[in-house]
Amino acid sequence: MNIPAHPAHLSAHLFLFHGLGASGNDLAPVGRMLAEQAGMPPLRVHTPDAPMAAVTLNNGYVMPSWFDIYGLDRDSPVDLAGMNAAAERMAALMDTQAGDAPFWVGGFSQGGVVALRAACLTRRVPAGVILLSTWLPAPDAFVLPAARRAMPIFIGHGAFDAVVPPAAAIRMSRCLTDQGARQVTQHSYPMEHSICPEELADWALWMAGA
Repeated sequence: MNIPAHPAHLSAHLFLFHGLGASGNDLAPVGRMLAEQAGMPPLRVHTPDAPMAAVTLNNGYVMPSWFDIYGLDRDSPVDLAGMNAAAERMAALMDTQAGDAPFWVGGFSQGGVVALRAACLTRRVPAGVILLSTWLPAPDAFVLPAARRAMPIFIGHGAFDAVVPPAAAIRMSRCLTDQGARQVTQHSYPMEHSICPEELADWALWMAGA
């Protein structure tokens, strides 16, 4: 995927949403490493922090969280209202901060849930979506808009992930494909719930269009 042509004064943007209990600082260095590996011009990297909120899964403990999580089982209730609200806020943020420049959106774990939904709500179609060690809650309530079906999507997941099982990535990829997504790239890595150098390298190549 090549960076769309745009005036030199418009920087490309990368929005990354962190996982549960983390902060934007955890993902802040990723943009610099991506630019170096892909040989791309510098990206303006945005790593917003999730609000502090009580999380049911963690006994109501207050921590950075994009939405509530009731459980990790497939049959667990889903905070659909919270997910949608977070996606709407982040879509508005991207519209404002990216302006008319090309932009990517990605997220790790809980942040990936928000990233995918926000990518469907932005004013312009993102140059690509990066979904790392994440899942698709309430797939029956998710709709991939027709205008986003050609949107490139990168899925990376650890083969030994005990937090979000690898099967979740397979189900997410299948759901996206079933809804008409035409450019889904999926990778599995020998890691747990994390980001590894091999994944970062594949991600950089994908963004560079190699």
